Amino acid sequence: MSYDTQQQQQPQIQNNMAAVTIRYGMTNEIRRDFDNDESVGDLLNNRSILGALNAPEGCSAVSMGETLDHGSSLGNYTSITLEKQASSKA
Repeated sequence: MSYDTQQQQQPQIQNNMAAVTIRYGMTNEIRRDFDNDESVGDLLNNRSILGALNAPEGCSAVSMGETLDHGSSLGNYTSITLEKQASSKA
């Protein structure tokens, strides 16, 4: 098989998609492609993703040690960790 043939078989990466690895806990991890216009809030509200990771609703998203704003674009991140928010007493 020639080099040119191998190049043609590789998947095409589209510019309007972002591949993001999402983690929860020590062993739960998935990788998904998101449109660049999707936000961190969209990720946190996606029950399918939360269910796949066994993550509870009400998690916060963290990347590089910083808690992410719900309006931030997912296209800005390659790795996001979901963390359970601590409960607070009023």
